[in-house]
This record gives sequence, structure tokens and C-alpha cells, in this order.
Amino acid sequence: MGDAQGTARVTVRVPATTANLGPGFDCLGLALDLSDRVTLSVRPDGGGPPLAGEGPQRGHNALILSAARTLYDRAGLSAPDLSLERHAGIPVGKGLGSSAAAIVAGLVAANELVGRPFDQDGLLHLACEVEGHPDNAAPALLGGLRVAVLEEGRVTQTRVPLPADLQAVLFIPDFVMPTHETRKLLPTALSRPDVVFQIGRAALLVAALATGDLGKLHLGTQDRLHQPARGQVFPAMFAIFAAAREAGALAAYLSGGGPTICVFTAGREPEVAAAMAQAAAAHGVAGETRVTRPSEQGAMIVGGDG
Repeated sequence: MGDAQGTARVTVRVPATTANLGPGFDCLGLALDLSDRVTLSVRPDGGGPPLAGEGPQRGHNALILSAARTLYDRAGLSAPDLSLERHAGIPVGKGLGSSAAAIVAGLVAANELVGRPFDQDGLLHLACEVEGHPDNAAPALLGGLRVAVLEEGRVTQTRVPLPADLQAVLFIPDFVMPTHETRKLLPTALSRPDVVFQIGRAALLVAALATGDLGKLHLGTQDRLHQPARGQVFPAMFAIFAAAREAGALAAYLSGGGPTICVFTAGREPEVAAAMAQAAAAHGVAGETRVTRPSEQGAMIVGGDG
């Protein structure tokens, strides 16, 4: 878009993300072909309207504006009065990276408004500082499947290539599983066999995706750290996993902190979606299914004016 200094309005598209992928707790994340579209505008007259939305949506919008103000602050600038429009494609509070998308949208939009003082590494560092961990923030900003780790407060990340035919089927329950609450259920220590199990599965998963060895994905998405604990809150998820596999899914796991279940497929997506919905209903869980696919596109400026 050229020099954005003085830009008064900018629109950003940010993808949903699915994190952990089973064993990759807080370090693996994948962008999906679902997205929010956020427009941030400088109001020259000041005194903007009340923040739009209610409940979780209002909190989500507030997070976008808070992230934008963080960028202004880190750039050494006073944040102007900002107005926000959001066309939501990412369910809020469902384990699909809605918080990371909000933070990335606010940072990327504000960065554009003030003339791009931060490069991608700088934006990723800010996003992880606000979010607390990089598994959703890295793919939301950069797209694709990302392995991301924190070392002395800095983020190191790398992209993992993905098979072209890989798709994802989501079952999105009607209820929410607050991540800050379910994290309290996680074990504070693992035995040596469990650590070996976890490391081996995460390594196998990354290798299987990178090489297209899809038959290994079921083994590679197994987990002993967070899914057994979160299954105490959502016991039906194991039956839904099994139903998806029986219908032809390659692998199934709890997306992020849940409650969305993500399964990888390379065909038979309608049958897998129907099987997941039927298993959920049999256990008294209402929700919806969506068929999507991984996205190599991260946060992207899609409009603006000076």
C-alpha cells in the first residue's frame, strides 16, 4: 500500500487458528480458512461512540482496541480516538484463537495507521507479550502451521509445510470452556514415560505433516498433558473423536482450550461432519459443524485510505 503515514482508516483480515494439535501444548498452531475482518479508523473529532457489541463480542472488540493502543504506546505515540468495525467469522471463546486474532488485528491495524514502525518480528513479539503464549499468535499473524517457542521473552518460530489435500472439519459446541479455568485442571508435573510420550508424539506429528505421511496423524495427535484433564469438563469429546475416526478422519483433537474439536481429513468431509454431530447429540451436546482447511495466509491488510 506504500507509505501508510497519515492513514486514517485501515481494514485487516486475520485468520482463526487451532492450537496444540494434541501434543504441541502452547507451541503448535495452525491458521484456518475462517477469518475476522476488522476496520480501525481514527476519529478526528474525538469522543467516539460507545463500544459496540454485547457480552463476549463487546469484550472481544475491547481487546482489539486495547492491542491497538498498546502498539501506539510502544511506538512512543499517544493513541487517538479510534472507532472499530468488525465482521466476525471466528466464533468467540470456542478454542479457535479469537483472542489472538483480536490482538493481532489491533496491532497490525494500528501499525499500519502510524506508518509501520514495527516489522513482523516486532509485531509477533508484541502479540505474544499481550497473549502470553505464541501458539495462536504466530499463525494468526503469519499463517500456516507454526512451531513457536519463547526464550527469554523473545519468540522463535518456524513454518512447517503442509500437504495440499489436507482439510479440517470442526465441531463447535454451543457451550464455552474458559481457558483460564481449564488450565487449572492440568497436571503440574509429568512422569518420565509421559514426557517421552509427549515429545515423541509432537515430533511425529510435525514430521508426518511436513512429509505428507498422513497415516501417522492419528498417533501424532495423541496427548497426555491437557486433553485428559479437559475431558473431565467435556467427556463427550472422546466419543466424538472416535466417531470422526470411524467415519474416515485422519486424526482428532481438542482445538486449543476447547470446546471445539478439530479433525484432519483428506476426503469424506460430509460423512465425518455428520458422524461428529450424531455422536455429540447422542451425548446431549448441541453444536455446529464446519468444513474448512488450513490457510497459509496470515493477517493481511485488505483496505485503507489516507
